[in-house]
Formats: sequence, structure tokens, C-alpha cells
Amino acid sequence: MKDNETRQNRKKIWIAGAGLLLCVLILGGLAFYRTWSASASEKFDAYTEALFKEDVAANTINLHYTLANPQDYGITDYEVTLGSVSLADMEEGYGELEEMRKSLKGFRRSSLTKEQQLTYDILLDYVETELSVKDLALYTEVLGPISGYQSQLPVILAEYTFRRERDIEDYLTLVSGIDEMAEEIIAFEKEKARAGLFMPDYAVDTIISQCEDFIASPEENYMIEVFDDKLADFEGISEQDREEYCERNRTIITTEVVEGYETLIEGLKGLKGSGANDLGLCYYEDGTRYYEYLVRSGTGSDTSVRQLMRKTEYFLEEFIYNLQTVVRENPEVYEEFLDYQFVPMEPEEILEDLREKSADYFPEPPQVNYTIKYVHPSMEESSSPAFYLTTPVDDLQNNLIYINNKQAGSREEADIELYATLAHEGYPGHLYQNIYTGSSNLPLVRNLLSYSGYSEGWATYVEHGYSFQLSGMSDELAQLFAGNSAAILALHAYIDMGVHYEGWDQEDVTDFLAAYGISDTNAAGEIFKLVVEEPANYLNYFIGYLEFLDLRRTAEKELGDAFDVKEFHRFLLETGPAPFYIIEDHMKDWMAAV
Repeated sequence: MKDNETRQNRKKIWIAGAGLLLCVLILGGLAFYRTWSASASEKFDAYTEALFKEDVAANTINLHYTLANPQDYGITDYEVTLGSVSLADMEEGYGELEEMRKSLKGFRRSSLTKEQQLTYDILLDYVETELSVKDLALYTEVLGPISGYQSQLPVILAEYTFRRERDIEDYLTLVSGIDEMAEEIIAFEKEKARAGLFMPDYAVDTIISQCEDFIASPEENYMIEVFDDKLADFEGISEQDREEYCERNRTIITTEVVEGYETLIEGLKGLKGSGANDLGLCYYEDGTRYYEYLVRSGTGSDTSVRQLMRKTEYFLEEFIYNLQTVVRENPEVYEEFLDYQFVPMEPEEILEDLREKSADYFPEPPQVNYTIKYVHPSMEESSSPAFYLTTPVDDLQNNLIYINNKQAGSREEADIELYATLAHEGYPGHLYQNIYTGSSNLPLVRNLLSYSGYSEGWATYVEHGYSFQLSGMSDELAQLFAGNSAAILALHAYIDMGVHYEGWDQEDVTDFLAAYGISDTNAAGEIFKLVVEEPANYLNYFIGYLEFLDLRRTAEKELGDAFDVKEFHRFLLETGPAPFYIIEDHMKDWMAAV
């Protein structure tokens, strides 16, 4: 089994409404609607529209990445803020979710249209899921090595698009607030430490190292270089204003941003040693319940963790059986698998190749532009091998994919792994899914919610199900590559559940991997630590992938000869991100119509 463990660690920067920068979706300003002469359907639309406008403006980064032109939606006056991670604000957010639940239950579901019923079900499910852990706010972790503020915020701000001069001012205000945000984060981590919920020392060391790398050379920080480049291309300001903006940014980066990261470093050093648990969540008093919440909210699956473990076991057993069958019946294919040489292609060539070939299996998307950039050397250690940045819902044209040369391979070394990675990030993965669903006129309120199980599950489904086949290799060889890649991910997902639900330690992880022929104890140790630091991360990919496979099997069985894979994909994309048990229920109407 080829171990591409590093590649499976990727975590997309998926900013769409709730995104990664909100620990809890704080749905502010929920209005109470008096009865008026409008229909129930019109009242529901008015409610969700007001909910969207008020909430999307509560965090400026979410606003900017959700709407390119907020003024077109009546949003002209908003506070420029990074949001909050304070315990008090989280608790206030739960109170507002209680109010939202009351408002939603004030509508009679049967009086709504089919589309509104879907939106209603998604919103109510979200609220109920979040409120199930309203007493566990301190279990939230904002400093994960992959999904944490310290690793995500610089890239998100560096790619903050300047469409108008106000965007430049908003950006500078946001960047200047990083030092205050750092103080708030450390205050929250101190609360966690007092509750016995602070992270293990090895996680502290990882995050401190990331912070130190980021501010090692302040004058050469890539946020300065990127800002200067964007200002050079920005039209509508004088040369003097351009120089002043660049100087302001340089000053902020070298002072307030550096001070913010120093606050994180010193604060974490002071808290080091206060963690009460170096193992999985199940060793905390309410850790098992919190892990079940993470699995359900992240994957969108209502299957129990125990059942998910059994499904994963079955998947691995099936892979091994198929592998043994291939080796026995066609050893030449297995040898070709081990020695396969991919004809090198530029990343841009790969994306165009994927876009053209995927048209046979997926509905035609809107024509858009995309740019490939490379992660700055200072962020290569802490960044994913590749990631896609979503576009605003009112501007799908300009898409961006980042490649990490250190982890995904340089453009000169573009191999089959990069081909599959770009299928995951580009066509028919994240980029394709985002622009197709974004052009399907879903209710705006649905952009407030981010379902990783759907987005990562879709990208994993198309990567394993189509990328190797589209690369031009034989069907048998493609099945081996896809099976191997999925099996590696399955191992990581099973370890995640073993550590956080069954209580595995590092030795258990080592023994588990050894049973599958992976005897590298150092790799086992790294996987164990990453799983502890980012609970349920791997499940978003693997369980989401399994859920898409289950939906497809259900449709194929029900529809028989009437099943059309392109129309099935159209249904999934036009339904959009949601928990899978809601999608499955919605699919019954679609199958009946077919």
C-alpha cells in the first residue's frame, strides 16, 4: 500500500459564510416577525433574507468572502471586525440560536414550498446540532495546526481582494486587529486550561513553531510582498496614496502583526504543561459527547460512530480482498501500479485536461477564470499540500488554487498525485462544485453554513472515483490507484475514531498500522499527534466520501436503467451543501420525478 499520508492531511480554506474563522455561528439580530397579510412562504423568505443580511455582516472576512458587492444586498454600514472567540460571546451566540429555533418553529413547515422546506430543515438541523453542545463551549479549539487561526488567517488576509478603495481600508483595519485577536485567543486558552481542557505539550510546540516561522523575518513577510503587488495593479488611486497604503501595511505587519504572534508564542509558552490529557477526547469528562457532535456536524452523517467504524472496517476488508484478487489474477497490473510513471504536465495543463474530460460525467459548469499560486516558503511547513479559496456568491469568475511545492511537489515534478490533488481542488472537485452550486440560485441564507462532509466528501468522491480514470491509465490500474488512495484515508479515519472514541494511545496506532503493513513508528507517531490535534478532520473526507457512495448506490438500485450519472451529479450539485440524511430524504422526490 502506497502511503500518501501527508497528502491526506490537507484541509481546505473554505470560507463561505460560517467558514473556518467562526468557532460558533453567531446569528445576530434575529428579528421577531409580527403576523402580516403575506403568505407563509413570503414570510419565510423575508425571515431568511433578514437573517442572512444581519449575520453575514457580523464578521468582515466572512462578508468579504461571501459577497463581492454587499451594497447590492443593502449592506452598506458594517463594523470592520475579525469576529470574536471569547467565551462570553460564544455563550451569547448560543442564546441567539435558541431564539432562532423559536423563530423557525413558528413557521408551519407544510405551508412552505419544497425548496423552502429544504432550507428550513437545514437551518433547524444546524441549530439543534449546535445547541446539543451549548454547555461545552470550552471544548472548542481555535489553534489547530491545520485549521487554526495562526495558520489560516495570514493566507486568508493575503488573498483579501481589493475591488474598491474601501476594501483596502477594511483590510488594514483587520490586519491591525490581529494583536487584539491574539490576546483574546490566549484569554480563551487560559479558560480552557482552568477547566482542564488545554492542549497537549506537543501541540503547543507545533503551534509555537508555526508562529515563530511566520514572524522570523518581519521585513520580508509575504503579506508585505503580496499587498504591494496588489496595490501595483489597483486602479483609481494616486501614486502618493499607493505609497502611503504600502507603508501603512508594512508598519502594521512589522509591529502589530508581529506583536500578535509574539503574544500567541509567549501565552502558549506560559500555558505549556497545563494540559491534563495527551490522548483523545474520550478521556475528558464530556469528550465522547463532544466528539460525537464533531462527527455529526462535520460529516453531515447521522450514523453512530460505532457504525461508522464498522463501515470503515468493511471498506478496508473489501480493498484488501480486491487487491489480493488483482495480484493473484493479474500480477502485471500490480507491478505497473508499483512502478507507474506519469507523464509530467504543468498544473494548468492538468486542470484543463480534467475540465475537458470530466464533461462526460458531470453537467457543464459556468465558464470561469482560475489562477494557480504557490504557497510562500515561510508557510510551506504549516500549509496543506493544496487548497482552494471559494469565490463570493455574486462573483464566481475569479478562482484561486494554491499549491504547496514542499508537500505537493513542484511544477517540474507534477505526477499522478498532483493530478489527483488538482481533481480534488479544481475540476471536478471544489472549484467545479463551488461555481456550479453557486450558479444554482440557492437561498442566500444557506451560504451562512459550511458543511465539510459535503464539500470534502464531494472532492474526495470525484478524486477517487474519476481522477485516475481521467488521467488516461487503464481501468484496472485506475481502480488500484483509487482504492489505495481511499484505503490510506480510511486508515486515518479509523485511527481518528480509535483515538477519540475508543481511547487508543500511540502504541495502539502503531499496532493498527503494522497490521496493514505500515511499520514506520515515526509516521505512526505523527499521525497520532495530528489526530489528537485535529479531531474528526479525516472523517470529513472519508465519511463524506462514503455518504456520496451510499447515495449513488441507492439511486442506482432505485432507478435501474433510468439512472444517469450526469443527472445524479446535477441533483447533488443543485441540492447543495447539507447534512446527508436531509439530502437522502430530498433525493426521494428527485427519484420519483425521474
